[in-house]
Amino acid sequence: MGAEKNISLNSQVSEHALFTTLVAVVQQAPYEIRGLSNELHQMKFVSGKTLMSWGHAFAATVTGEGAGSVLHLTVTVVPGAPKSLMDGRKNQKAAEKFIEAMNAALAAPNPPRPEPVESFATIRDGRPVPWTDGDYPGA
Repeated sequence: MGAEKNISLNSQVSEHALFTTLVAVVQQAPYEIRGLSNELHQMKFVSGKTLMSWGHAFAATVTGEGAGSVLHLTVTVVPGAPKSLMDGRKNQKAAEKFIEAMNAALAAPNPPRPEPVESFATIRDGRPVPWTDGDYPGA
């Protein structure tokens, strides 16, 4: 129950280009950015609540690997959501759906361009704080 799912996407584009695509995909889709570090190429975001789901919490990190890069994605239930026997399956499906959106964006002739976002994290009381180095300062 509450099973966290991890998935990776290997890409031939640079670390910066993959992170830029990540930001653009999150901005275009029904997600809310909870934290983003342009310097560390990390992002925390959540999906919205639906009739069948309390939503998902995503943690993404982009790292360089050789001439390309890798997106490491972790998906879990949003904090405070009731646990369910289906959490693992739903988290896996949400991760796969997001990776499909990333692949589509990377394959597009004109890749999406994100709106500029300064590095920030959202702390427990909802206030944004700077996030430029180290661990995620939010909760």
